[in-house]
Amino acid sequence: MYKILLAEDDADMRFIYSRMSVWKDSGFVIAKEVSNGRDALAAVKSEKFDLVLTDIRMPFIDGIQLLEKMNELGISIAVVFISSYDEFEYARKGLVLGAFDYLLKPVNEQKLGDMLKRVGDKLAEQKGQNTFADNVLCALEALGKRAEDNFTQDICAYFSNTSCRDISVEQAAEHFGFSRDYFGKMFRRQLGESFSRFSTLVKIEYAKELLRQSGLKTYEISEELGYSSADYFTKVFKDITGLSPAQYKQRK
Repeated sequence: MYKILLAEDDADMRFIYSRMSVWKDSGFVIAKEVSNGRDALAAVKSEKFDLVLTDIRMPFIDGIQLLEKMNELGISIAVVFISSYDEFEYARKGLVLGAFDYLLKPVNEQKLGDMLKRVGDKLAEQKGQNTFADNVLCALEALGKRAEDNFTQDICAYFSNTSCRDISVEQAAEHFGFSRDYFGKMFRRQLGESFSRFSTLVKIEYAKELLRQSGLKTYEISEELGYSSADYFTKVFKDITGLSPAQYKQRK
């Protein structure tokens, strides 16, 4: 479940929000309620939330100031404002500051549900990107390397933001503005391994993640990674890990 911090100074409104039926199937839960912006700021500093649902006008610190302070502190949480029609200019300022969206009072459950779905989709996308970035770093560590120089950092960012089944050395070289041969030599010099080998290591790290976290079968993972057959994928997986996909899944 995704956790929501609800910041609303009106106790009756907090009660109304908590009783809405939209939460049941949304994948979100109101994890904490606060009555002012100061307490909201303290909460996001000390606890983990996936969404801040906040009124714009609140005591001590209003919603806009809350978002500004979160940005200053590097606290990256989706923020949705609740505003009235006459607060539209405030809501628009919030969007400029990076707010995810705003809802007009009185809050309509259907619109709230639609917003929660969009936030959930965004969070799921970010989680996938973060997981894949971790896989890239694991592949780098398998080579005994760390992302300490600009080239290696750029490579990691490139792999983290590109579908692993579609990466080729030609595409990567073009992306970085080098010829294929020059890029290949630079890659091997910096990482101590060929581009294709590193790409394979990233794929296998991703495969491990799928084996641990999903119910996909070996042939489905093989297709996801773009291998020509499940047998070939199994061979590559075993060459690198010493285990077949089935054996790896049993151990995890």
